[in-house]
Amino acid sequence: MKILKILILPMIIIITILILNITKDNKIYYLSLGDELSKGINSNGYEDIGYSDLIKEKLKIKKYTKEFSDTNIRIIDLINKIENNEEKNISIQYALKKSNLITISIGLNEIYNNYMINNNESDIYNYIDEIICNIDYLFSLINKFNNKKIYILGYYNPINDIKLDKYIKYANNKLINISNNHNIKYIDLYNIFKNNTHLIYNSIYPNKDGYQLIANEILKNM
Repeated sequence: MKILKILILPMIIIITILILNITKDNKIYYLSLGDELSKGINSNGYEDIGYSDLIKEKLKIKKYTKEFSDTNIRIIDLINKIENNEEKNISIQYALKKSNLITISIGLNEIYNNYMINNNESDIYNYIDEIICNIDYLFSLINKFNNKKIYILGYYNPINDIKLDKYIKYANNKLINISNNHNIKYIDLYNIFKNNTHLIYNSIYPNKDGYQLIANEILKNM
């Protein structure tokens, strides 16, 4: 009888492990957050296939949403969405908890728009510092719900303007630092578009080939 118990116990353990492995959810749940880049707004100003859609197709992801991304969204707007637990088909907090892949693109509009209306160099740098401070808080907020695979897209120079370039580089350096502090992977878009400015025209957003380059860079860093 004692021998039988000794034999049965390991079998129970093995069967339990097998059941846990079978029932384990190995699916990718992908949440794309942010601005026009996250929505896939093309050079003509219309929503089209964006980088997140291309990642979804490449990885054959079944559970995917970009419904919390908006046009003209500011960092503070995304913070408010999370703090107020905005509801779509699901709530944003639930989406953050459930997701095991998150991409974020936010802040380029704010930098670009401020640059276009502001001629004071000191004011622009201060504005970028404020943006980065908001993103730092955004990262802390997201980390409360999720600290898995999170990627933040860096900034590129959408109009190939020499003066704008130094502000974009400054913002990216700041963004890299806070990303490292929160264990969030920074995706370099500056160098991608520096030599591919023809992929951005009519607006500050790329065409389909430009979105493919963004998707490729994210996939390369996974």
